[in-house]
Amino acid sequence: MFKATLDDVILFRDSLTAVSEFITEGIFKAKKDGIYMSAVDPTMVVLVDFKFLATQFASYEIDTEQEISVNMESFLSILKRASASDKVTLALDNDAKKLEITFVGRSTRRFVQPLIVIDEAETPEMNLDFSGHVDIQTSILEDGIGDASIVSDTIVVEAEKNKFIISSKGDLNQVRLEIEKGNGGLLDFSVKEPCASKFSLDYFKKIIKAGKLADVVHIEFGKDYPSRLTFRQKDALELNYVLAPRVED
Repeated sequence: MFKATLDDVILFRDSLTAVSEFITEGIFKAKKDGIYMSAVDPTMVVLVDFKFLATQFASYEIDTEQEISVNMESFLSILKRASASDKVTLALDNDAKKLEITFVGRSTRRFVQPLIVIDEAETPEMNLDFSGHVDIQTSILEDGIGDASIVSDTIVVEAEKNKFIISSKGDLNQVRLEIEKGNGGLLDFSVKEPCASKFSLDYFKKIIKAGKLADVVHIEFGKDYPSRLTFRQKDALELNYVLAPRVED
């Protein structure tokens, strides 16, 4: 049995929209303390790790851990029909293999989302040893991605002793965003050694759509190494992306 009600669906809907940038069919695991998902995108470039805590629901009822397998586009199309004033209830019917979604506001509306069969891919072990990390304002990362998009299709994440850098270089143009330790936009910074990694800009453009979930993004990085970007709201949700670096031919 699983049944949960949200007084405000916006945060839940926005977080699932960010997940759906990479995951088109997802297996959510409803547990005692919240709803989880861990999945790799079809290109095997991004690992998405998501949790939405039970404390964010007005009511949350569950007996044992449940799996909810849905088409993300279809699920979101339903959630987008809810208004800000609607109470949204999710109720799992395992016997009928469906998820019932009810909106209660000026009227009562009920939707039925069929569960789908998904071959659950094994999520790879991620024993990563990052060389450094940084906490920066999400708006700064958005600036760096936007600047890079007019120059090239790649972006470089780099760190020096006291400086975090986002750069991009094309055939003719180049751009470089620097933020030094001690700057108010750089909230936390640590690096063992100078390092840099190059990534596909398209993936960063999708990742930054999670920026509306948190004012600060935690970025972990290394030299020619994956990067992990974390968007977090305390006692509410956490969304992690582990992105593989771009390998040049």
